[in-house]
Amino acid sequence: MSRTNCAIGKDYVPASFKGVQFYCTEADVEGGRRGAEGEFPFGEQTAYADLGRKIRVYHLTAVFREDDHVSDSGALFAACESPGPGILVHPTRGTAMVACRSIKVSDKIEDEAGQSYAEMEFVEANSIGGFGGSLFGIISSGLNTTSRDSFRRDYRPTLVSQPWRTDVINRAQALVDIVAKTMTQTMPATASAQQRREVLRLEEVAQDDGLAASASNVDKALTTGFSTIADNVQADPASQFKIMKRLANAASHTSSLPAGAAAESEEAVLSRHRVLAAIGMADAAMARKYAYVDEALAAMDAVLAVLEDEATAARSSPTSERTKRPKPWLVSRARLMSPASPTPASSNIFSNSAKSVAVSGFPCRSLCRTM
Repeated sequence: MSRTNCAIGKDYVPASFKGVQFYCTEADVEGGRRGAEGEFPFGEQTAYADLGRKIRVYHLTAVFREDDHVSDSGALFAACESPGPGILVHPTRGTAMVACRSIKVSDKIEDEAGQSYAEMEFVEANSIGGFGGSLFGIISSGLNTTSRDSFRRDYRPTLVSQPWRTDVINRAQALVDIVAKTMTQTMPATASAQQRREVLRLEEVAQDDGLAASASNVDKALTTGFSTIADNVQADPASQFKIMKRLANAASHTSSLPAGAAAESEEAVLSRHRVLAAIGMADAAMARKYAYVDEALAAMDAVLAVLEDEATAARSSPTSERTKRPKPWLVSRARLMSPASPTPASSNIFSNSAKSVAVSGFPCRSLCRTM
């Protein structure tokens, strides 16, 4: 990789887009307000109506030096051409979810042999209603779709013999119950009757073995619950991050049931719960304001810790190939939306315990990754 920015105190950080770092020599951002301006014939008065904030546009110039300048500039070019928005780490303005509007790479063949320059233009890429609306910025992406399909395929308690069938259903009901209680705890006093009915529906699944034996019912309960919790606390991203992190910890177990349908079913519901919690953590991490970029990177690393655990479990699981295939895609999908991992000095910023040396502060399974 070519040279990267050297941080001077906390004023400058290495620039990157979708995890591809580059040495940035110039950076600016455009913004402002949109408005309707009125000027009247023969009149001395004017009029102006505010039509909202303009979309922010970022212009960056990068230089690539040394022997690998062609391949390095090519990697950035490929990232800018890849589908979908990604995280831009701006050298002075922090992180932003953006889409690349254009990139122009110039190779100085004669005058400056061994150097390539890139001119880039990015535009902020927030979804309608903020970063992804009420149910998370990546809930409609391949991350949630892969997790949902995997769960609905592998959660099959009706094929499990007793007494393990009861264990699988009890695990699912326990997770739904935790989500239902969190919904109630975060619900505002002005909550609608519909919101209160949603809590009752989750409680029904948590108490009725027949309802909890259906993958569709359990998935709908968990998805609705996490969505409602995110809506209830969206005004406080820091609290949302902590709540989602606690919910992720509630599913940080490994199935001890016999290999086969029993273990697969229990792991499926644990995995689905953890992934939804990680999506909620990602939503909160993007909405929160950070004093330094290192703190934002630490938050994203905590999200990736959950998803990497899913991939590790999928690769090492002795159960069926169906469980192994989809889960590693969760991490690769998330990495498209995440900058490079933070330095160890800032990695444990969200840890709740002085004893924890984990990247994310998670206490169980491989979620706790020592430095």
